[in-house]
Amino acid sequence: MRIYFLIVGPGPFPGILDLWGGGGGLVEYRSALLASHGYASLALEYLFQKNTSEKSAAIGEQYFEAAFNILKNHPKVASERVGLFGLSFGTSVALVMAGNSTTISPKCLVCVSGSHVFPVKESLSSVFAEMKTNLNKLKVDENNHLIWRNLMLPIPTDPDKKVNVGNIRCPLLLIVGEDDQNWPAPECAVDIENMMKKAGNDHLLTKLSYPGTGHLIETPYSPHTRFSNFMLADSREKVIVLWGGETKPHAFAQEDSWRRILKFLERHLYQRSVL
Repeated sequence: MRIYFLIVGPGPFPGILDLWGGGGGLVEYRSALLASHGYASLALEYLFQKNTSEKSAAIGEQYFEAAFNILKNHPKVASERVGLFGLSFGTSVALVMAGNSTTISPKCLVCVSGSHVFPVKESLSSVFAEMKTNLNKLKVDENNHLIWRNLMLPIPTDPDKKVNVGNIRCPLLLIVGEDDQNWPAPECAVDIENMMKKAGNDHLLTKLSYPGTGHLIETPYSPHTRFSNFMLADSREKVIVLWGGETKPHAFAQEDSWRRILKFLERHLYQRSVL
């Protein structure tokens, strides 16, 4: 399922494919907010609330490429000015689309609290299967809240287990919280930067790293959620997950990063000089 948020007026307008994380379902409010700033946004559901195991086995790169092209070909969208916006698992998808796809060319990427490890290739279910091989690394805190970040640590040296970010040919804004307890986003950001330096495309990378900030870096003035109930994407089992972060620095990160995101998008999708 997908939902468009379009702008009043003839257009064409820049477009953004909005990809949320592993919680699944169709999350709309960030797309609506992006539309209020002049971007035709498509909120894409790719982890479904029902029949998840069966559907995830059928969803891979082609599904996301098709969604990108649907947005790109919309009559109110400027086809050469379409970007990707990913949070958490959505970042993994966005990086794969920009680094591995031979059929789409996003104008820019915004990636929040994500990873380049375990790239989506054949299907989502193959990624979940790979993660399950590391379940022995799962930890809990003193309140029995799940800490998942170690599932991807140490960062693999095998290039087949990572997105080839050296292939990215568009500007990338990478945002991480230094107290992310869900994904090893800070460590992944360092490795992404090193890979891009080695490939000679690190001039495309802008990295924002926020101390005291957890995994769920959302739109400004959203409440800080340090831990919460969570339903596992494939099994639909309910657990309590530790996201991390402290309220004051996390709130600052949400406000500051959103301001910088809007400037980044305006520069690269509207092609305006901004201060």
